[in-house]
Amino acid sequence: MNKENDSKKIDFEEALNETDFGKYNICLLATCCLLILSMYIDIFGFSIVLPIVACDMALSTSEQGLLSAIPLIGVMVSSYGWGLCADTIGRRKTLLMAMPISIVWSLAASLAPTFTWLAVLKFLSAAFSSSANAAAFVLLGECTSSRYRSKFMFLMASATMYVQLIISVVALPILQLTFNVDLPLIKLQYRPWRLLLQLITLPGLLGTIGIVFLHESPKFLLSIGREKDAINILKIMHGWNTSLKKEFTISTIQLEESTSLQTNTSLVTKIWNQTAPLFKPPLLKNSLILYYILLCAYMTSTGFTMWVPTMTNAYFNGDDNSGKTFCEVASTAAKNETTDCENTIQTMTLYAVMCYSGLSGSLNLCLTFLVGPLGKKRTIILVFVIAIVAGLLILFVKHPIASIGLFFVFLYVALILGNVNTYLVELNPTHLRGMATCLSVVVARGFGFFSVQLIATLLAEQCTPMLVGYIVLVISGLLVATLLPIDTEPR
Repeated sequence: MNKENDSKKIDFEEALNETDFGKYNICLLATCCLLILSMYIDIFGFSIVLPIVACDMALSTSEQGLLSAIPLIGVMVSSYGWGLCADTIGRRKTLLMAMPISIVWSLAASLAPTFTWLAVLKFLSAAFSSSANAAAFVLLGECTSSRYRSKFMFLMASATMYVQLIISVVALPILQLTFNVDLPLIKLQYRPWRLLLQLITLPGLLGTIGIVFLHESPKFLLSIGREKDAINILKIMHGWNTSLKKEFTISTIQLEESTSLQTNTSLVTKIWNQTAPLFKPPLLKNSLILYYILLCAYMTSTGFTMWVPTMTNAYFNGDDNSGKTFCEVASTAAKNETTDCENTIQTMTLYAVMCYSGLSGSLNLCLTFLVGPLGKKRTIILVFVIAIVAGLLILFVKHPIASIGLFFVFLYVALILGNVNTYLVELNPTHLRGMATCLSVVVARGFGFFSVQLIATLLAEQCTPMLVGYIVLVISGLLVATLLPIDTEPR
């Protein structure tokens, strides 16, 4: 009897394909992009205003380093918890719980009167916004059919690449303003950089509003035994996508994979149950490969991205940099200190950062169309090879514009993110996907934090050996990437 009933059940992926493609998928993609963009603004937004904040608050070099790394610490510390929440209470509920709180902390940070308050509030803001990586990526992946999944994951990853472009576009007119409003009640001077920090909370606000009108992952609901609810959401998705032009006839579905989610267990046991399977056969090999690749890419990309405005600014400060290698220019800039708070960031620097970020996102969009014919594995290898070539050329090229361009291309090793997240969704069972993606954040941001501090220490005196070390790291990532599993054809 049971075998007969099971034989009539439709596999979830087949049922998801029956929902078609349309408005629901586009709305979910836009919403998830806004949410992940909000998280990355929390992480990288400060790299644009940090020189101004440092001058305004008279921060020391060590305080600047800590302030730039504080969001990474917040993301790293909280990601584990959000992964657990996403896998136990749901992807959508996690986002609705965390993102509004993150926005409140971000707005509060814009009015922080002292370094201590600013650091604490930025930590809290990033800690809550990191829920987007644990839940939004998985929610999008589980609500998108296999035919479009890789492209959608790439498009969402592309949103993260446009962060500094968006901030720079907003910053250009804002930072040219010269107002200075005294707010004695909270003991601060309200200057343009504070207005900028408030304006860049808009993506998070819009994304939070969007998720209110969308639904939980039907695959998550099915994995916890709520089959009727999962089918109802699939029907809603089908209705949005087809405008009810045809009926959704599937009435019973099943997961091919087994689930082992336990509800009546202690918190420690839940954490162990959600983590340990990722590092045991049969998931161990792929987990180690994917997390090491992320380590190599994001220790390089995150570490240097935090310094992009500073290093780029060195080429537009009026000095003659012709005939100098990248490290010669960067080392000189790291040794110099500025006291002009009104002209801390050159306008050309913001334009260069816009080019860096805009080209990064555009290249990621191009990879969205290449990943189909090339496959995820070959695309990752291609990104690594191009980054390595650019890194090697940086060591010898002495033309200013060429040096800046090669430096940017070297950091584009981060373009592997979309494919890695697709692998994490496809290679792990449903009840572990939130934890798998949140651990990717812990790895990427944890080593990114270490990298920011390492670069700050070595940039002035040991730039060339440091850069060689990062190139070797990326080469090791390429070698490990060759061990990735072969791509499977979408259904």
